[in-house]
Amino acid sequence: MLKNLQTETVIHPLSWAHIDLKALEHNWIQLTKLAAANMAYNAGIMPVIKADAYGHGLIPIAQTLSDNGCKFFGVSNVQEGLALREAGFKQKILLFESTLPQEAHAIARENLTATVCTLDLAHQLDEVAGSLGQEIPVHIKIDTGMGRLGISEEEALSFCQEIQQKCKSLKLEGVYTHFPVADTDRDFTFAQMRRFRDIVFALENHFISFSYVHAGNSMGLGDYKSELFNCARPGLMLYGLYPSTELKTKVALKPVMSVKSRIIFVKTIKKGQGISYGHTFKAKDDTTIAVLPIGYSNGYLRSLSNQAFVLIHGLRCPVVGRVTMDQIIVDVSALALSGKLPCIGEEAILIGHQKDQSICCDEVAVWGQTISYEIVCSLGSRLPRIYSNE
Repeated sequence: MLKNLQTETVIHPLSWAHIDLKALEHNWIQLTKLAAANMAYNAGIMPVIKADAYGHGLIPIAQTLSDNGCKFFGVSNVQEGLALREAGFKQKILLFESTLPQEAHAIARENLTATVCTLDLAHQLDEVAGSLGQEIPVHIKIDTGMGRLGISEEEALSFCQEIQQKCKSLKLEGVYTHFPVADTDRDFTFAQMRRFRDIVFALENHFISFSYVHAGNSMGLGDYKSELFNCARPGLMLYGLYPSTELKTKVALKPVMSVKSRIIFVKTIKKGQGISYGHTFKAKDDTTIAVLPIGYSNGYLRSLSNQAFVLIHGLRCPVVGRVTMDQIIVDVSALALSGKLPCIGEEAILIGHQKDQSICCDEVAVWGQTISYEIVCSLGSRLPRIYSNE
């Protein structure tokens, strides 16, 4: 809730994302059980809370996880790691991005764990650590098929040997890879796992061992068993979303985010009248519309124009016309005809439940021709987050 600085009266946001921290706690417990059942996860799970915890809010999400025993966070970069440290979190924090050597001082100062896949970064971290008289833990990333960050499979042994021999202030704490097609190509993913296993064994044969061996993202955790990995990195499933519908039979999760808005205007337009920019929708009959104060500046994608639905009085009402910067227009004619004409101030659900109906994030992703990750991550800071823990 926001305050008016002149009157100090409370102003309720007209559109907001509701974050259910109890649902997050439920998902954490379920994923911990899944990890224990599926793989040798004796090191636990590392929840991925990068990108502002997938749009859910970095600090409140981290606090709830911390309260439930989380000991290891995964974030994208130094800035996210620093935000957690400034908020007082003492957990281990892994930076997934390979950062620039000039950030070595911040990594050492704040006891962050760097992903290393260049010798330049390794040597700079070692130099800084040596000057401070401390040891810096690092994780080595190996590219087994993602084609993004990571040392090649062929270079992995020599790379780790050089760090072990020449970077005495670095601790080779973890090694990991990433699954690009775990949801679509099981044969490729199993081949990745075998090759990664061979690399880890080869390193161990040269007296290079790691406390953390990990590769399982949400899909990897939920659908691939292995005795090699002792740490998992669930992201999407932590927030109650599934990378594959098949996983719904393996673990029962609860959506953490719902998105709501309040009607700010209702009127009837004449048959043939165009709606919104470009008049991509024209009324086939006299049509009653409602206006909601949420648009692409809040992260409600423009690609949802003429595709999406919202819930009002438990009825699906179509979004008509183009999504604009600050507002969307919804056809509520069916409600008007049934005698349930919505009033200004009434609640509409863009993602979530109302009465016995629901609109899930996956549906919105289909309408917007994207994935659920983008839906939740796109909901920017202009859309207030309201948290509950009941």
